[in-house]
Amino acid sequence: MFYNINFDKDSRQMFERIGIDLDIFLREAGIPPRAVNDNKFQLTSDQYKRLIEAMDEYMNDRFIVEISKVDSVASFNPEFFAGLCAENGLECIRRISKYKKIVAPIQMSLVEDNESVSISYVFNDGTPVPRMMFVHAQISILSIIRKGTGIEALKPKKISGSFEYPIEAVEYFNRTPSIISEGNAIVFSKEDLMRPFITKNNRMWDYLENELNHRLREMEVDQSFSAIVRRTLLELLPSGISDAEKISFELGVSKRTLQRRLKEENTSFNEQLNHIRELMVRNYLKMDMSLDEIAFLVNYSDAKSLSRAFKVWTGMSVTDYRSELSN
Repeated sequence: MFYNINFDKDSRQMFERIGIDLDIFLREAGIPPRAVNDNKFQLTSDQYKRLIEAMDEYMNDRFIVEISKVDSVASFNPEFFAGLCAENGLECIRRISKYKKIVAPIQMSLVEDNESVSISYVFNDGTPVPRMMFVHAQISILSIIRKGTGIEALKPKKISGSFEYPIEAVEYFNRTPSIISEGNAIVFSKEDLMRPFITKNNRMWDYLENELNHRLREMEVDQSFSAIVRRTLLELLPSGISDAEKISFELGVSKRTLQRRLKEENTSFNEQLNHIRELMVRNYLKMDMSLDEIAFLVNYSDAKSLSRAFKVWTGMSVTDYRSELSN
């Protein structure tokens, strides 16, 4: 699973304000340096988790509260903006819960009864989220409901988490959270959640719903680790990167972990590499490119080596394949 992230100029300034060197921070989180300048860079689930855990260590309490408020999060997260377009708070949190997994490896669970709705957060593999993440999520959802209803004094019925809350967060909630042994929850009354949203926007929602559902379908196509490896190879092969060591680094795992996880899916790195190379070569041949050009793009030493490999993959020579295409 991949997640969009953009370490742009604003991100650098944000980290500078709290005294963090972004390059060092990303290195400690296992994210390659090219992420800073590549506006199309995407994180794997493992990298995203490590990023959140690193932020939990570095970010001070006041900063966590400030970046969690609606004006900070809604413009960057489509699921929050979709929530603001809802008819009321109940529909808002249902939308956010449904589309949360598009932007982060986070599961947002809702438990409803006749009088209230409880919201809790874990990573998508079921492991607990760190303090920074659940405090951020709880402030964000309260901020959005206040923004939607226009009622700044609205407060949750109950808040709980497994760590001490920042004083700034307690002040923002206007309610003292309970410290529990594990887990987290923020509970709203149904009465408050049924209050109409002054930010309701059906026209915007009509557009957002189609786009968000499309992105959900894309995510559900193939969530295997081998699919992540193939996608990374497809992106990096033309730049000359084809060895397991460098692909492991890009994915934020060790070479041994990469090999183990592929073995668990009954495949290997070389099988995935050859699969992507074959797909790329077939596509380039359709574009009538020379074999020397293709060899360079799929990181083969020369055209003869590629020609031999192509026959192993397909059972036919490059010449025969070209002839078949022309017919």
